[in-house]
Amino acid sequence: MGRLGKMTTARNRLTTYVLIALLALVVRLLVGVSMGGIRHPQLFEYDAIAQSMIAGRGYLFHHLDVDYYSFVTPLYPWITAASYSLGKSIVPMMLVQIVVGAMLAGFAALVGDRLYPNSVAGIAAGLLVALHPGLVIYSATKAHPLTFDAAFFALALLQAFRIVDRPTVKRFVIFGLIVGLGALSRGTVLIALPVVGIWYLAITARRLWPNAICKLFVAGVCTVAVIAPWIIRNSMLHHQFVFLLTTDAEDFWRGNNPHASGGSYVDSKKLVLDELSPDEQSALRHQPNEIAQANWFTAQSHDFIRSHGGASAQLFVKKLFYFWWFAPQTGVEYPNLWRQIYVLYYAIALLFAFIGLWRTIRAGPPAAHFSILIVVFIIALSILQSVYYVEGRHRWGIELMVLALAGAGVATLFNLARASGHERIKAK
Repeated sequence: MGRLGKMTTARNRLTTYVLIALLALVVRLLVGVSMGGIRHPQLFEYDAIAQSMIAGRGYLFHHLDVDYYSFVTPLYPWITAASYSLGKSIVPMMLVQIVVGAMLAGFAALVGDRLYPNSVAGIAAGLLVALHPGLVIYSATKAHPLTFDAAFFALALLQAFRIVDRPTVKRFVIFGLIVGLGALSRGTVLIALPVVGIWYLAITARRLWPNAICKLFVAGVCTVAVIAPWIIRNSMLHHQFVFLLTTDAEDFWRGNNPHASGGSYVDSKKLVLDELSPDEQSALRHQPNEIAQANWFTAQSHDFIRSHGGASAQLFVKKLFYFWWFAPQTGVEYPNLWRQIYVLYYAIALLFAFIGLWRTIRAGPPAAHFSILIVVFIIALSILQSVYYVEGRHRWGIELMVLALAGAGVATLFNLARASGHERIKAK
């Protein structure tokens, strides 16, 4: 195939991926309208913080009888506040969120195409994300940053692929900016820096390492430059170093305490936090500020780990299993039928993902390199999340990568079936 033919094919595939993203957009709009999610989404602390900023009270959220000024990372509350300021309602923010959710399908298609070029892998991956039950519900009915988190994870991955194509300083700068902006939405995306850095050095000739390390350093500086203002703001406000938020200690405690179930819930109606004794509740709620409460949570969780080392290790393994499969509390806020549909969807997708991984590894570079990065990325993120606590949505943030591998698996089976059909035709 000539150069013009390759360009035409690339344009056709890109057009197909855009159409898949448009399908995802239609699905999310229909769900948002039919369930009332665009005008009246489920609201969380991000909305309360945005309302507080609009009212002139600052970046404030009242939690556990204490005023918090660094409760969550700021990007999503800022977008929500802009929606209220410019559009006078939550609707503009929900429409932006739905558009970003639709773009996830396009991102998945691009990743799938990298894993298995010139096949249906990109189409299959895009469709799997376009119709993903959890991603559809969260983007169309909930005022929650999960959709943006997933977008930053996907963009970081795609930019890593582009760096391998042409390792220019500009591409490293863009990678660093993506990770930095993503960290203002969800801090765990920062793990992309060491993961991509180690992976890139592993596939780069050793004689080129000095140049590669310099470029990776530039990416890290760009990330720090993006998040530094927020860190400085937090640290000045609390008169001590505070990274992105003050609730990481509580999140760590949720997954590391005598009552821990692995997630936020003990059962369908009770949170792990509700299991504290009256004396513990009183001690916690009488702390003077968010830093003091964070210190209380830290002391409690560290004491549990020191005195129950074996139980703590078992709990970590349980959380890691829950991350990749399902906890007993998974889906307690939804109808049971929804949970069953998603379990079936995920089990099939996981099977296809293993087939896709097998195929890409056997294909060799660059597909093998890309799939290895995905595997290392998602394993590292799952381990990091399991140190804290695990809920279903935590996997959804990176499930796009699993579905990209699943797309490669679908393409593998499709091509095997087509080859088998051709052989039968020849035999006749």
